Amino acid sequence: MNVYAIASFVTAEPAFSKEDVKPGWVALGIVAALCVATYFLARSFLKHSKKAQQPWEGEER
Repeated sequence: MNVYAIASFVTAEPAFSKEDVKPGWVALGIVAALCVATYFLARSFLKHSKKAQQPWEGEER
């Protein structure tokens, strides 16, 4: 029974064609927002890691 379902799935036409799927401004905005958020998180991490009481493993003071 499952063999017939897989065979019909493989031979079926795809749901989207290459003309239907295009990159858009919304996706660009999401990627830009993620980059900005990553920048601020990294900056905060560096600021807090400088205040650490104990040195990191392998770090000399």
